[in-house]
Amino acid sequence: MDNRWYSVRTGPQWYDPLAVPPQSAGMVKKKKRTWLIALIAAVLLIGLIVGSALIFGAKRSAEEQNAPPEGLPKMDDFAEDFKDFFDSYYTSREEAAECTIPRVERYSSFTVQLHPASEEKLTLQEIYEKCAPSVVAITAYTDDLQLNSYYWGTGIVLTSDGYIVTNSHLVEGTCRATVTLWNDEEYEVRLVGYDPRSDVAVLKIDAPGLIPAEFCDTETLSVGDQVVAIGNPLGVEFRSTMTEGIISGIDRDISYNGTSLTLIQTSAPINEGNSGGPLINMYGQVIGITNMKMSSQTGRATVEGVGFAIPSRTVKAMADSILSTGEVLGRPALGLTLGSIPEAAKDRYGIPEGLYVSEVADGSDCKAQGIRRGDILLAVDGESVNTTGQVTAILKDKVVGDTMVLTVWREGQGGKEPTTFDVTVRLVDVNDVY
Repeated sequence: MDNRWYSVRTGPQWYDPLAVPPQSAGMVKKKKRTWLIALIAAVLLIGLIVGSALIFGAKRSAEEQNAPPEGLPKMDDFAEDFKDFFDSYYTSREEAAECTIPRVERYSSFTVQLHPASEEKLTLQEIYEKCAPSVVAITAYTDDLQLNSYYWGTGIVLTSDGYIVTNSHLVEGTCRATVTLWNDEEYEVRLVGYDPRSDVAVLKIDAPGLIPAEFCDTETLSVGDQVVAIGNPLGVEFRSTMTEGIISGIDRDISYNGTSLTLIQTSAPINEGNSGGPLINMYGQVIGITNMKMSSQTGRATVEGVGFAIPSRTVKAMADSILSTGEVLGRPALGLTLGSIPEAAKDRYGIPEGLYVSEVADGSDCKAQGIRRGDILLAVDGESVNTTGQVTAILKDKVVGDTMVLTVWREGQGGKEPTTFDVTVRLVDVNDVY
């Protein structure tokens, strides 16, 4: 299985998941507005970060990166003890609320098939005609009794009998959901499973005769390839919107709130509500699921045409596991929450180059072997590390049960000198520690 989706690297911290139209963002009740007012509100939100509570890090990564605040620390920011400094330097994250949508009674043996790219390109009109019937609208309610408090997004039909793939962040913290088909028919949703680490979820509706989307392997994808996105941006008024762009980048390692994904970058315009919708090649095949865009903060230059999608290979790996077990199994984890160390902190406290350990997960072998908060990870299997991406690169070929040798620096106690030591730890399943 391609584990690159699981990579954790330093990177921009200003990416927005695209699940909710402006009128329901932040889990506030949707007010009754005309379509014109809704459109004006949407325009006013351009250039602002949408403060969504449904972010990706519901289960924290085995080696997740702490998210430092913007800017370098000043001398006045330093606490007397370096552990106190790092406690305030790294932002805390809240666990996402559990999804309580009713579950399916049994799982499926269906697996997502990745097809090679077709040989004959389609016109934009032909792409829309082929793909739009496989795109659905998803309404996920945060309160079973309050129908005006919901999240709005998009999904893709996997099977003719009603399996649908979408983003995990769309259903996290919700208790009921409905799917609206291309022909305006509406169905109640049952949850097959969701995985916050990969931002993939699978839903089920009891609807026969659906038109499944065709997924394409992204192995031959190139920067400059033309693509389109189909989704439901900004609310029900703009359902089944298609936008056009190109592939702007491949294998973009994007960090957001302690979670990282390896994504496709696209210039095709995507907005809140596009979450879970398809990114499509010029043959009418799904190459990814749109899930976030880059936004500028107030007072900064406007950012346009920088969107992202989960590659179809990742979608297949995650959806196949969810379909068969209801969750994603088999991901190896150290059980450490790691963060990079700013140069100013190294100079101020006299600590070495490496990765700061801010948390050790209960149930991990690292915890059993005595690694603790405040330690600094210097090397993994003899390779020096100072970014979480380096740890991930070492981990990518490992499996649950493998062992690794960690080189750790620890401050001295009671006036004693700091010590550096090696410890052998066993990798555990990420689901067992987060």
